[in-house]
Amino acid sequence: MLFGFAIDHSCLLWEEKCDGSTGACLYYDNHQMAWLLMAVCVVCKLFNIVCGLFSWRLCVRKQRRDNAPAPQTAVQYMLSLDKTGNGQTGSSYGSTESIIGELNRDQTSSTNNPTAEAGNSDL
Repeated sequence: MLFGFAIDHSCLLWEEKCDGSTGACLYYDNHQMAWLLMAVCVVCKLFNIVCGLFSWRLCVRKQRRDNAPAPQTAVQYMLSLDKTGNGQTGSSYGSTESIIGELNRDQTSSTNNPTAEAGNSDL
């Protein structure tokens, strides 16, 4: 449609039929047609570049979101700071696996009933 508009806009002399309607173009302004067709090509190319950059940006954002590491708990983060190559934390607490096992045992063995905890107290 844009190219048709550019070609029709550069027409200098239209054919007139006997019934008063216009026909085909008889004479074009070649210089104006060249500039209009180039302008249409430049506008289409700029639109293509903008769409390409926009889609590239969306693709990069999606890849970053998909490749983001899972969030760590505070205990996992602290243990990862001290971890050495042999699986030991380098501290007197023992290996990382044993610390996590103790934490999991403590969480499963704790009670949420205050009266049961009061009954187990040494007071």
